[in-house]
Amino acid sequence: MPSGYIDLHCHWIPNIDDGARSVEDGLRMLAELGALGFRTVVATPHMRPGLFDNTRVDLENAYAQVQPVVVSKPDLPQIALSSEHYLDDTVFQRLLAGSGLPYPGGRAVLIELSPVECPSLLDYRLVDLCRHRLIPVIAHPERYQYIWKAPEKLEQLIRAGAATLLDIGALEGAYGREPRRCAEQLLERGLYHAACSDAHRVADIDHVLAGMEAIERRYGREEVEYLFHTGPQALLDGRVPDL
Repeated sequence: MPSGYIDLHCHWIPNIDDGARSVEDGLRMLAELGALGFRTVVATPHMRPGLFDNTRVDLENAYAQVQPVVVSKPDLPQIALSSEHYLDDTVFQRLLAGSGLPYPGGRAVLIELSPVECPSLLDYRLVDLCRHRLIPVIAHPERYQYIWKAPEKLEQLIRAGAATLLDIGALEGAYGREPRRCAEQLLERGLYHAACSDAHRVADIDHVLAGMEAIERRYGREEVEYLFHTGPQALLDGRVPDL
């Protein structure tokens, strides 16, 4: 595959959340993504109070410990740091106060939602984030049950200012039948601004290649380029890419 892809969502930093369990595993994840053509991989450890009690400082410290090891290996992709922000009251206030961890460039910010029940006032919270010059990027909407039932809800969230990020593993059934069906439906509707690996283990990267190939077969090479290069680059540049 050609080089130039950007992975906006990957858990390769070891021992900070439910991602890589060792430095060696993190390096293997990066190496395998590099072999698929990824030139940039953004680490997005969880910030989820009560489950992964990480603050911005915690994540920056963890990244600083492993960064020298990664950059000493010239064959690996370029790396950067952000976070997967679980949008509860605490993390929402952190984002408004500037103590979240947006993507490089400081505009787009990855958010995770409850998979079972749509958060109350979600539309208003997205608008508030936009008013603070942040672009909320919704992680893996195909895994949220309320989107399964009403995909038009995602259209409403996009109108409120959000961008969307496909977890490519969903297309290969990594999360079950309903997320796969939903991902296919959202792709048909053209509701994804970008795609990612959301890799937590080396084995997850097998799904990345298979998912890319599935998109190319169904929609063509241009869609792969859009989801893994054009869309991610726009978000890093502080723009919501056109659908």
